[in-house]
Parts: sequence; structure tokens; C-alpha cells
Amino acid sequence: MDRAEAGLNAANQVRRLAVVGVGLMGGSFALAAKRAGVESVVGFDLDAEALNAARALGVIDEAAASPAEAAAGADVVLLGTPVSAIPALAELVCAANPAPHVVTDIGSTKTAIIAGLSDRAAERFVGGHPMCGAETSGVRFARADLYEGASYFLTPSARVRPMVYERLHGLVADIGARPVRIEPDAHDQIMARVSHVPHVLANVLMNQVGSYSAGGRRALHSVGPSFKDLTRVAGANPRMWRDIFVENREALISSLEAVQEELDEFCRQLRQEDLEGVVENIGEAQAYRRQLLELEDLEPENLFRVVARIPDQPGVLGEVTGALAEASINVEDLTLHHFNRETGGDLVLYISGDGAAGSAAALLSARGYPTFISSPRASGE
Repeated sequence: MDRAEAGLNAANQVRRLAVVGVGLMGGSFALAAKRAGVESVVGFDLDAEALNAARALGVIDEAAASPAEAAAGADVVLLGTPVSAIPALAELVCAANPAPHVVTDIGSTKTAIIAGLSDRAAERFVGGHPMCGAETSGVRFARADLYEGASYFLTPSARVRPMVYERLHGLVADIGARPVRIEPDAHDQIMARVSHVPHVLANVLMNQVGSYSAGGRRALHSVGPSFKDLTRVAGANPRMWRDIFVENREALISSLEAVQEELDEFCRQLRQEDLEGVVENIGEAQAYRRQLLELEDLEPENLFRVVARIPDQPGVLGEVTGALAEASINVEDLTLHHFNRETGGDLVLYISGDGAAGSAAALLSARGYPTFISSPRASGE
């Protein structure tokens, strides 16, 4: 039995998928579902250009004139829209004739959405939230492997029919993700801490540094790689994140207040020169960071940083990654610290194993890129 046949059976014969909102996430879900064996995908999007592109690219097989038209007779309806639009859309598509079997979303908040559904919609709706994405947006960047290996939270309510959850669980597994059942409130509390708070803090840090000057110099002109890493998500899609913050405000406020208490405690340690307390604080963070790496099957003591200075020229990044792939050197993670067009930037590669890191450094040096290696411990990672 091939993958498509296995996927179709496991997904309880999901033949028709409707995607309302054919952006990067919705489009990638459609491609992954088709790869898994779903026979047809119908799409709808308020952006006519995006809808036409989805059809032209083969992401969807047909375009609908409305969400209800897309949902009519579908086995599964995926709502890939901003969270503020999901409750009304869920009610609308559940009222389609014939009604769809399963309705789900990919929004990052769940409690308010599920609590506000009518009984008719609630019996067909299972909240979903895939823990994946990309820096790009739009259906033109959709790809079938986006969900591969990603945790995919499913938040069924007590009102949902069991078969609805089972069918969605099967489809999520078929597209390569790892379905994880969780209560809606627990989901929102966790997301507040691991996703929403980091966005708030990135915005606050960026605003603080952007508006601060000392000695006639703006602080923004003195930032380094650490600041850029911490604020990578600052300013992301203001309207979308406004809706997320408002929808999950209770969990977000609670989490921010907990962070504020931690900051107050750290300030107290500094004022009182509580050196042991400062060391303990950093050590605790180091231990949790180690746990995080181990969850990703990485051994912190074997993870090395290979840093190469590369020019700001088209094709250089592709050349470097291609050369590493040809040499069978696996890159666990990477980041690029861009300085300016004249200087270029530092490409930071995280590679497991001293030998592999050494080979990567030698390869890059031979191509004319100044390179050095450091261990996580030595580099303060």
C-alpha cells in the first residue's frame, strides 16, 4: 500500500477538502492533503488574486464564490483566516447544504472561539493549531511538506461528535504532522507563554531601543546579533497580532504579569548584589535550554557553531547550503546576521559533532569565506 492509499484509509475516506483562506498555511494544507490521497480541494478567499493563484498553481482544484459554496458537501473544511473571523465563518460553513462533516481552523487561540459556537456548529468543529510556518506568506509559497513532523494541536470540545475528531485526527496524521489532543484553555495558556508573550516582548524591546539615544547616538545604531535574534518577530502583521492578543488577552495578561514578577525579582537581586541569585537564575535558564535541545534530539555538548562571513550578493546563501549538502554535512539550524550591503553578514550554522563542524569550516574557508568554530558553551549559547 503506497502513502496515498494509506493516507486515504487512515483519514476515513476524506475525499473532498474545502479551504477557506488559501494563504501559505491553508495552501500548504491543501497540497499536503492532496499528496496524502484527498481527491479534490475547493478553495475560497476574499482576495480574488490569491484565489486565482491557488487555482493556477494547482493548490486547489476549483474555486468557490463563497465560504458556504466551498463547504457544501465537504468532508473537511479548513478555516485559514484571522482568528477574529473564525467564529462567524464556522457558523456559516456549518449551515451549508449539504453540511460538511468536519470543520476546523488553524488559529492560535481556541477558548473564545469554541465557547461562542452554537450547538449545531460545535458538534462539527474541532479547533486546530499547527506549530509550523515560514517567514514568507501567501499561497505562492505553499508547499506540501510544511507540516512534516510538526506538532499539531487539536482542541475538541465536549460537544463535538467523536467521529468528527477521529476523522480530523486521521487527516492531520496523513499530512505528516503529529496530532496532539489538548484542552482549549490549556492550549491558550501555553500559547500565551511560548508564542504571544515573545511577540509582545519583541515589540517592547524594539520600541524601547528604537526610541532611545545616549551621548548623541541612537541605541538602534548599536545593536548586535543577540538583539536582532530576540526581536526577529517585532512588528509582525499588526492587525493579525492585535486580534490574537485580544482573543487570548486573559492568558496573555496572566503570563505577562508572571514575567513582570520575574523581572522584578531579577532587579531585586541586582540591587542587593545577590550574586548567587543571579547565577541561579541564569543556571536555571541554561538547564531548561538544554531540555529544549534534547527534545529536538540534539546533544548540547556536541552542538557547534560555525560562523562564516559572507558577502551580500545574490546566490551566495544557496551556494553555501548546496556545497554543505553535497558534502553530506547536516545543518541542524542556521541564522543570518546581516550587517550592511558593503560588509555582508555572518552566517551562523549549528552543526552536531566536532568532526562535521570542522569539515564545514574547512569547506567554507576554502571557498574564501572567513570562518571560525565555537562550542555552545564557549560562545555563551
